Order: sequence, then C-alpha cells, then structure tokens
Amino acid sequence: MNRNLTMGKNRLEAFTDGVLAIVITIMVLELKLPEGDSWADFVKVTPMFFGYALSFLFISIYWLNHHLMLNKTERINVRIIWYNMGWLFVLSFIPFTTKWLGAHPMSPIPVILYFGVMFLAAVMFHIEYYLIAVENGKKDEFKMRAINILSLLTYLLATAFGFFSPIAAYIMVAAVTILWMIPQKRHNDNVITKNNKNENI
Repeated sequence: MNRNLTMGKNRLEAFTDGVLAIVITIMVLELKLPEGDSWADFVKVTPMFFGYALSFLFISIYWLNHHLMLNKTERINVRIIWYNMGWLFVLSFIPFTTKWLGAHPMSPIPVILYFGVMFLAAVMFHIEYYLIAVENGKKDEFKMRAINILSLLTYLLATAFGFFSPIAAYIMVAAVTILWMIPQKRHNDNVITKNNKNENI
C-alpha cells in the first residue's frame, strides 16, 4: 500500500462524524436511571451525569476542531487516515471509561483510565494535526497554540492526580474544557491557512 497516496477528505470527514455520533449515542444510553423518584435518588446518580457532560463536551470540542482542521485541508494520505482511525479508536473507549468513572468517581483506577484516554486522544489528534500540515506543504507554519499545549499538560497532570486527588483532576480538566468553549481569535497558527486569517469558534 502506498502511504503517500493522496486522496480526498470527504469520506474521512463523514466517517469521523458518524463514529463520534455513535460514541455520544452510546454514552447517553449508558446513563443509569435513579432507583426512585426523589431528589435523594437523583443525587446518587449525579456523578454519572457529570461524567457524561464532561465527556460530551470533550467530544464536541474535538468534533469542532476536526471539522475546522479538515475544512482548511486540501489533501490527505493513507498515513493520515490511519492516524485518524487510531484517534477514533481511543475515543471509542470514552463510553466505557465514562460509565466506570460515574460508578466510582473517587476511585484512582477509573479516574486514571478516564483522563489517560483523554491524554492519549489529545496526543493522537496532534500527531494527525502535524501530518496534515506536512502533507499540505505547511510544515514550516505548523504551530501549536498555547491552549493546545495547556490541554496536553492538563490531561497528563489529571491522569497523575488521579492517584491521590481525583477532585483536583476534575477541576483541572473542567477548567481547560471551559477555555475551549470560549470564542478565540485564530491567526496564522492554524494547521492549514487559506485567505481568512482570523476565525472565531
């Protein structure tokens, strides 16, 4: 197989959208109903709802940035496709880790695995990000923004904090998730830049 074979991006984008939609659907189906009809019963399952909300925002942020990245991409190759598949493979574990975290929100191993998956997904996404820049002749323009670096460090630290302070891990990841939701001006630090140099998310 020729890994340098160039091809269109439409099928990759459509497949990615479908997988992410399935991941979110599985997550919501895994939500556990309260055992009764009182507020006390609802409070018992709030950790699972918190995990679902955090995971939903995490996937939504990636979906948006993946769309923006491919929107500025003119061509891809087989290597990029395989890295995209690897990234989706990691994200496919989100429903499992979310459900386990919801059942044991303060237990080290579920917390470590949950944020470890987040960290690995971030690493895979940024490798693909770099490969797209190289394939489209923009290697010299490749630059990770401060929030990208902050996210990688946050997920790594959250994984480590899972050993002794799960609450601190939650706070760190929630904070960086909120930062991603704030509209930001993008300049020449996109992977692939066309004529529009400023863009709001």
